[in-house]
Amino acid sequence: MPIDTINTADAEALAPILLAGLQRLGHLGRDAAAALAALVKDEDAEFDEAADWVASIAAGDHF
Repeated sequence: MPIDTINTADAEALAPILLAGLQRLGHLGRDAAAALAALVKDEDAEFDEAADWVASIAAGDHF
């Protein structure tokens, strides 16, 4: 998926990209976390909501 289409992607198109990105971030560890943290703005409500959903999935919740 070209990066410029992410803003218009639906959930079905975006989910596999997000999963691959999260898995790669996990593989890269602390360096990846630091790179992501540098991009996230304080009190970014959309990021916080997305992180809560990812945390729920990581905890085993299925929707």
